[in-house]
Amino acid sequence: MHMIYEMRYSYFGRSGWRSAASTDKEKLFDEARLDTRHYFLEKIALRSLADQTDPDFGLIVLSAEDLPDRHKSRLQQVCGDLLGDRAHVIFRAPDSAGTCFNRYRKEAFSSEPWTAQIVLDDDDAVSADFTARLRAEAQAAKQLRAPGEDYCFLSHARGISAVFRNGQVSLRHRINAATNLGLACVAPTASRRQPFGIAHKKILERRPVRVIYSRAPAYIRAVHDTNDSRAQYSDDIVQADEMPKMHAAFPLLQDLIAKWPLADDVTRVIKAA
Repeated sequence: MHMIYEMRYSYFGRSGWRSAASTDKEKLFDEARLDTRHYFLEKIALRSLADQTDPDFGLIVLSAEDLPDRHKSRLQQVCGDLLGDRAHVIFRAPDSAGTCFNRYRKEAFSSEPWTAQIVLDDDDAVSADFTARLRAEAQAAKQLRAPGEDYCFLSHARGISAVFRNGQVSLRHRINAATNLGLACVAPTASRRQPFGIAHKKILERRPVRVIYSRAPAYIRAVHDTNDSRAQYSDDIVQADEMPKMHAAFPLLQDLIAKWPLADDVTRVIKAA
């Protein structure tokens, strides 16, 4: 089974984003915004994939055809440096993100009859064992899918929010049965099924889905002043005695917390956004 992470990076098209930048190229391609997005991409999203205990996966990064050349080169460079040929960076004209991912997936990933497509935003992370855990769950979902259904969604309920505020990072527990964080669609590789263009908050009502509750967090939701969607978080702060578990799940946390706040110029961008 193919394990494919699908990520939107400053893509100008229909993808479910509702921020002001999603409909305004000037805001989307603002130099300061792109510098900030690159920081979270490198230090959180890509770092979490580089840390995977199961390295047998692919990543498709969808970005805008009109992304400035400097940022195109930097995006390709950082993806290649951290993931090598597992990373596929594509630039496309305005369209549906789901359509772009579907077309490329069918062209580049065809050796396996089934695929697990996994949503990963460019500022979020998955746990180091996520690919391994999901592979087992996806194989089970393939066998146990409902009669007449050729696909199944997998939703991981437990994660954490990393809140970047006032020069500090605080970690908060997060439980949501219908979340877009690490949401996976298990379906035949040639199928039109995919995890974009759906109402993920309504997934429990409208889609065949298996919800996975575990004691260990499956993802990090980064909360900062340049989020592309509204980011809510709980008051349930991760306590000091829980941190060893968090560091085991997310090796990136130690450096991330130690080196925050950022260099003055990037910190200033985030605070002013």
